[in-house]
Amino acid sequence: MLTKKHFAAGYILTSPAAAQPLVENGELIVDTPSGKILSVLKRDKKNHSASKKAAGFQTIIIPGFINSHTHTDLMVRPKAGEARPSDKTQRVFSEWVLSLVKIRDSLDLDQKNRLRIKAFSEFVKSGTTLIGDIIETDSFYNIGGLLLKSELIPRVKGFIELRGLDPAGAPAVLSEFKAFYEKYRDVFKKNENYFSLGISPHSIYSVSEGLFRGIIKENSSRGLKIAIHASEHLSETEFISGRGGDIAVNLLPEFKLSKFSKPLKTFPTPIAYLNYLKILNKNTSIIHANEINEVDIEIIKKSGANIIHCPRSNAFFNSKKLPLKKILEKGITVSLGTDSLYSNKTLSILDELRYAKKIHPGVSSKDLFSMATINGAKALAFPNVTGTLEPASYGDFIVFKMDKNIRINEGNIYDNILSLKKSGIIRVVMSGNVVYNNPD
Repeated sequence: MLTKKHFAAGYILTSPAAAQPLVENGELIVDTPSGKILSVLKRDKKNHSASKKAAGFQTIIIPGFINSHTHTDLMVRPKAGEARPSDKTQRVFSEWVLSLVKIRDSLDLDQKNRLRIKAFSEFVKSGTTLIGDIIETDSFYNIGGLLLKSELIPRVKGFIELRGLDPAGAPAVLSEFKAFYEKYRDVFKKNENYFSLGISPHSIYSVSEGLFRGIIKENSSRGLKIAIHASEHLSETEFISGRGGDIAVNLLPEFKLSKFSKPLKTFPTPIAYLNYLKILNKNTSIIHANEINEVDIEIIKKSGANIIHCPRSNAFFNSKKLPLKKILEKGITVSLGTDSLYSNKTLSILDELRYAKKIHPGVSSKDLFSMATINGAKALAFPNVTGTLEPASYGDFIVFKMDKNIRINEGNIYDNILSLKKSGIIRVVMSGNVVYNNPD
């Protein structure tokens, strides 16, 4: 019985954080029983040259991509009138949210699961091996049942979304979450390297102060990762500062929450409010953070929280461009997400990387690649599990083909990776098992 699997390539990139990240003419060896990497070695150069010439192209192995923020039950797109890609004005946030809620409420659990299977397939086929997925207790997918019928499933950090702007409803929301957690606790433990649980208090305009504080207290003994949508749109700042705006005037009345349209306490920004709640720490991810200022950046830096950047979703709303270079220079960890197809064109992290490079020309390709791999593993609490091809991590990786005349070195490897396309994927491997072979 084989206890090892060997994968060879012209180049293997282990991790941008490694002392020697690039192995030319390399061989990656995976322990079959555990699915973990044993070593990455240099092979005989003669064998490499012969195989490259015969194939007509050369190959490169890189860590699987990590999509730190998405919604797998939203594999749908806005109607034509709600998506205006040529419109340079900010979209009306309330209209977008209401249309999203309407579509989500029209789907039953079976329909949502079918959308998730479709999303999972798209992720794996484009090289994503770990996702941060926002899900609800009443539509939670059975990780031991329906979705395991497909092999095309990435690892999942499932953030349970909790909402409730009316303080009177906070005890019921917390009680529902506790019952959910107890129901699935053994399942989570059994599948912890495949599925890991987190909590997502949705946003500052959909969660009351009482519910926020209840979540913090409830999580004090659990230590689950927390992810919060914050500063996604300018209307959030208008709302929390007491200036009214779209959320207060248009969105909350639609949910019969008009009496909460003016916060009891006002703050200059959503980040300032989250800081007041003491929910920002190294265990917290801030999703989007498009509309942040210098003071917000200092708050995030001091708290130890990380940011999940969704560049194309940002562009969809015509929000401010995230000051990524400045944030990275502050030492804040930033990872990459696609959000859903309701605010994006594809679920491909490669597409996201290329767009990020376009709008952040001052940020190196190496830093962007780190956002899509090792930083995502940190944000989703999967460090040393995936996002790297160093020994003891799981064998989660992508095999790409490249033009045989390209010469790769540590100075140009990340630029070359960002120029790769989905069509160049030969196979995707998870835990040393080939889960996808490109038929082309």
